[in-house]
Amino acid sequence: MKTRVLAAAIVLFTCASAATAAVSRTFNSEQQFTLLANGTLFLENPSGDVVIHAKDTPNIEGMLYKRIDGKDKEALEEGNLFTKLIIGGDERVRSLRMAIPDGASREWKASTAWHIRMPRTATISVLTRAGQIQISGMRGTVHVRNFNGNVVVDDHVGPAKIDSVNGSIFYLSPAVRANVVLASVNGDVTATVPQGAGFRWIADTVRGDIRTHFAARGTFIGNTFNGSVNAPGGPTLRTTSLMGNISVFAHKVPVRQAQSVRRTAPTPMPVRTQQASTQVVRGLFKYATSLGDVRVQQVLGDVDIFTGAGEVQLGAVSGSLTVRSSGGPMQFGEINGPIKAKTRAGDILVDSARRGGEIETQGGTIRLLYTSGPTRLVSGGGDIIVRQAASSVNAITDSGDISIAMDPVAKSQRIDAKTAKGNVVLNVTPNFGADIDATIVTSDPDADTILSDIPGLSISREQVGGRTRVRATGKLNGGGEKIVLQATDGDIRISTGPVAPTVVTRR
Repeated sequence: MKTRVLAAAIVLFTCASAATAAVSRTFNSEQQFTLLANGTLFLENPSGDVVIHAKDTPNIEGMLYKRIDGKDKEALEEGNLFTKLIIGGDERVRSLRMAIPDGASREWKASTAWHIRMPRTATISVLTRAGQIQISGMRGTVHVRNFNGNVVVDDHVGPAKIDSVNGSIFYLSPAVRANVVLASVNGDVTATVPQGAGFRWIADTVRGDIRTHFAARGTFIGNTFNGSVNAPGGPTLRTTSLMGNISVFAHKVPVRQAQSVRRTAPTPMPVRTQQASTQVVRGLFKYATSLGDVRVQQVLGDVDIFTGAGEVQLGAVSGSLTVRSSGGPMQFGEINGPIKAKTRAGDILVDSARRGGEIETQGGTIRLLYTSGPTRLVSGGGDIIVRQAASSVNAITDSGDISIAMDPVAKSQRIDAKTAKGNVVLNVTPNFGADIDATIVTSDPDADTILSDIPGLSISREQVGGRTRVRATGKLNGGGEKIVLQATDGDIRISTGPVAPTVVTRR
């Protein structure tokens, strides 16, 4: 059916071209090429549509439609002769390129359309200047570069990078498991993913709107929205359009229910004595001010910032991050290098700390949505919340609750959590293994308790200076990494229940 649709489109295009050309003809040819199941196909098609469907067997099966428009039959013959398919590579890396050598009379014009079936797990790279592109069912990496024409990638799971200058992009995935980049200059960008998908979302448009069905948690820096959907960790979906709209929809949800992210955008930060505000910095970003705010959308390098008083807001940082403030809140998005952030007063919010680090505030709440590196968190007076930890965590607060949720795939991980006044909640999966040492010191042992959804703990009590010390030790699921939990005048809870999304109030 899809082959008939493509053929019909070619016929219609041929008829339209016939109005300006004396004669027109389409040459059809079946094509077959060897390619391993995990091989790579490079396809360069200067002008014409490309349709690619996945199959579960090796090798490439294709139909090539070569259309020539010319002033007479001789021009058609010349066009057919000069419009050649150049075949390169081998079964591991196959290249197909349509080429028109220099020296052609140009009394004719040519375009070629492809309908291809190729291995589902292979890598595909398509380059074209004009034409519609449709790719369906692939599980390998997909790269597309198109100057003029829409791109549709359907039923794809895996890494993808799709660029179009004068066309819209439509991306549909049954599971978001790898980084995806969708970028258009003058067209719209639309991605449709499952309702339960968890990913980092970066959306950037100058003239258009940003809409979604999801309750995305994030913030704007300039024209760029940096946030997260469902789980704060996971892969990154980057959507960019200079002039068009950006939409991220959920499967089977009516499009009309999507809402604009801009409607809930934070109010702009007030202007202080000095302010550093920019979109993209390439290389080291080093900045110091005695009084001022700092806002940067993206840094392709390391960051070193000092402010005597002011807010610091960073979207994405590819390198390390060092920020010191004598007083002011901090908001960070996707940080790929180690973090070292410290403020004397103010809340700190970090969306993603890929390599962990040290985060400290002498008075404020720390919210870390995702970490995959060893992380130390210190608050002089405020809560500490870790939404998804895929590595070890050391959390200390003088006054406030500590809540740490382990990554669902973590089987065991070292955790140290201590609060001088508050509760400690650790959320793990039912099969999580650990050696537990949990202690509370309380003046009301009936109110403050240690509870665990996983059996295996033994509890002892003793009086210490008129207060009660309750200690629970033991092994969860046979034991594992050491977990030390301490609370004063509060509860300790080890839970296996689902964790509700963290709702963060953005400034």
